[in-house]
Amino acid sequence: MRLLLNIVIVLLIAGGAYGIYKTLSTPDDLFALTGDFAACPPRPSCVSSMAGDAVHTIAPLNSGLDRDETMRRLRDQIQAMGGSIEHELQGYLHAVFQTPKMHFHDDVELLYRADGRVEVRSISRLGYRDFGVNRNRIEMLRRRFDDTPAS
Repeated sequence: MRLLLNIVIVLLIAGGAYGIYKTLSTPDDLFALTGDFAACPPRPSCVSSMAGDAVHTIAPLNSGLDRDETMRRLRDQIQAMGGSIEHELQGYLHAVFQTPKMHFHDDVELLYRADGRVEVRSISRLGYRDFGVNRNRIEMLRRRFDDTPAS
């Protein structure tokens, strides 16, 4: 019985350590690192404007502004929402959000297209379900972006 208890404790510690590692490690499939806008994995804790299935798809943001103004406004709104900008390239932003209670990290990527469309991707680093957090975050960003007056 004691051996079984020790095995369970070791597994719980290992699982917790793996979870901490995953949520603190920057993903290796980010556009900033690969030059490709990654697809969502099969788990439902991701939304992307480039996804082709109902579980993951979300509409891109639309901007009638030039690239620099669009990205400035998006950067401002992400920071106002509590996100931290991790990578910024011409026409691209990667931000990290922390969930309030458990402090899990979620990644948001925004990619400006020449036609004014902004591709979006929001994904939880850890966990299977996100209970709509990533979708709600992008929709909140959309509302805030649409309501931001032009400078």
